Amino acid sequence: MEYLLFGARCALALTLLASVTGKLRAPGGITGTVADLGIVPRRLAGPVGAAVIAAETSAIALVWLPGPAGVAAFLGAAALIAAFTAVLVVLIRRDDDVSCACFGASRTPVGPAHLVRNGVLLAVCGLGAAAAAAGPGAALPPELPAAFAAGLVAVVTGVLLISTDTLAGLFTRPS
Repeated sequence: MEYLLFGARCALALTLLASVTGKLRAPGGITGTVADLGIVPRRLAGPVGAAVIAAETSAIALVWLPGPAGVAAFLGAAALIAAFTAVLVVLIRRDDDVSCACFGASRTPVGPAHLVRNGVLLAVCGLGAAAAAAGPGAALPPELPAAFAAGLVAVVTGVLLISTDTLAGLFTRPS
């Protein structure tokens, strides 16, 4: 279980780090993106954007905590991703031609690929919470080759999740 926990920590932390970095670097910033989505009143776009960045940043660090705190961190990250997923569902149902900007500036419209990505992230959170609940979970598992393998799988998973817009574009017909 400790290798599963290590892999879940790496995959989630990498994905959230890319998300935070992209949001901070995006033109117009997170405030503009939140305002453009029309989910919350414009006057709340700044505080909501700041809260999203704070929550993602906190999760990056907190999932490395051992025991119940780590379980809570994975569950908190899952709640955050579930909220993001709810926003995506609203946007898809409204048939809005908006991009997610989940990882910064994007021109790819929100669609099913984003829901799949979030489903995978929710699964990572669930596996991480279960593994954290099973034992104390040191930051680095004892056998380095196995830890390296778990980390490599996590990095590949994270890169695929971060690349959702690019991958969706490859498999979508131009309109």
